[in-house]
Amino acid sequence: MSDEFNLDREVALERNIDATGKKWVIHKRRSNGLLFVRPDPDRVDAVIPKPISGLWTKIVLLQNALDQYLNATWDKAEAAQKQAERKKQAAKEVEARNKASKKKVSKKVADDAGTAATA
Repeated sequence: MSDEFNLDREVALERNIDATGKKWVIHKRRSNGLLFVRPDPDRVDAVIPKPISGLWTKIVLLQNALDQYLNATWDKAEAAQKQAERKKQAAKEVEARNKASKKKVSKKVADDAGTAATA
């Protein structure tokens, strides 16, 4: 979990929503009482991640597995966001260095042209 507080993350975790915005709902089979997880809205081609797939006997176990999956997706999303911010900052620093070096080169060329004109 990140060091700073993220309200979106906390609210989403309470509502069983992953970082991609997909809500996960725990359902109970009528025939045998086993529990399973499906996304909401449910689709025929929905892919259930391995950590939360299958049938479960206790809601506590399923909710713990779902919480671990949701935390992992949010951690991965926040890590990707931080990586993108670091890349953006590095690009700005490189651009600033390039501008500074261009100014030095253009000043040196101007100085060389000035000394050549006086000679």
